[in-house]
Amino acid sequence: MSQRRHFKMSVTAKNFYRRPLPETCIEFSSELGKKLFTEALVRGSANIYFKLASQFRTQDEPAYCGLSTLVMVLNALEVDPEKVWKAPWRFYHESMLDCCVPLENIRKSGINLQQFSCLAKCNRLKSTVSYGDNSPDFLKKFRTSLVNSVRSDDQVLVASYDRSVLGQTGSGHFSPLAAYHEDSDQVLIMDVARFKYPPHWVKLETLQKALCSVDVTTKLPRGLVELELKKGTRPLIMYGLKAYVNINDSDFATSVISWNQFLLCDPLEDDEEEFQLCCRKFGQCFAPHAMCCTQKTFDADQKNSCTECSTDQNEACKMICSEIRRTRFAEVFSSSAVAALLIAWPFEKGYSERSDRIGNLAEKYKNEFSAETMNEMNQLTTQIRTLISCSKPPVVININKPDATSNKCCKNKIGQSCACANDVNL
Repeated sequence: MSQRRHFKMSVTAKNFYRRPLPETCIEFSSELGKKLFTEALVRGSANIYFKLASQFRTQDEPAYCGLSTLVMVLNALEVDPEKVWKAPWRFYHESMLDCCVPLENIRKSGINLQQFSCLAKCNRLKSTVSYGDNSPDFLKKFRTSLVNSVRSDDQVLVASYDRSVLGQTGSGHFSPLAAYHEDSDQVLIMDVARFKYPPHWVKLETLQKALCSVDVTTKLPRGLVELELKKGTRPLIMYGLKAYVNINDSDFATSVISWNQFLLCDPLEDDEEEFQLCCRKFGQCFAPHAMCCTQKTFDADQKNSCTECSTDQNEACKMICSEIRRTRFAEVFSSSAVAALLIAWPFEKGYSERSDRIGNLAEKYKNEFSAETMNEMNQLTTQIRTLISCSKPPVVININKPDATSNKCCKNKIGQSCACANDVNL
């Protein structure tokens, strides 16, 4: 006769149900936490809490704290993504935030402060980054920014901080700040890792120290991000850079370096040959990075308009594509996405004669664009600038005109090829 064994289910040490808050933190739902919130609310220092609380998220992945924080802020500020989340609803979700770093990379290692700011800017937010500093001046500025944020209903202050400084487990983390208690000088952190810690109050000086921790990926301190909606704008709907451009991928940075070296060369004497040469070089460098209609690679844009631009819901997309295709740049490229990238490129005046020539032509077209297309170009320029600063190897752009001793190619003659290695055959 067999005996039935009874096994008691056990939980291994590798599994956790939340973490207890350290003594440096006061739980939001505790009696003291409620008292602090009530007093902050009465003094008008918890206005932004209600918008944030209505969109409070728990991050879907262990490394998604940055994405979930940004989704929470975007939805709290009622930013229309102009993309469908679940038909028929347009609403921000982490899966939409891939304009600066691929989601698979974020799932593995999260994002840093620069990348967070890039994502915010790509989605129509004004983003002002302040790196952590232990000085009294920084603490004063921190307090002022916090008060302005919590008393408003359209500004959010996000902290990028080191959990270990607060006595918590883990290291780098993002979360929005929702209220401020003046008498005790404490701030309410809406921790998006709700499976780990509940919302909690912490001393401002303690959080300041946590902002000063150096991020090993950037070698810079963590810090604060002030976020506010750019009114009268819309997100990129037509063009963009492919999402695999990020700090762990050197391809984009290498292309930028090659392009900037090419711009230092003397221009050809024949204007048409010079124009063709610049376009060919730009296409050689950046065609692999250009993207059309946000979901397609530039290869899908081989006709006069994209298939997505033919619907009534994409009239703006259709108009933008049409205006880009009326430029001289689009006559050279098989894709309007590459032409748009060149027009939106952040040329620095005085960098070189070649740069000024092509930049002035791009500026001429931008001055003729409609408001919709100009918005698209401005947003694309913002994305380009941010990705240049985030890419490795670091791209050093000397905005000063090089002197005569610089390593430049010789003056070109019609019919002769450029002597430098940066030239491309027409």
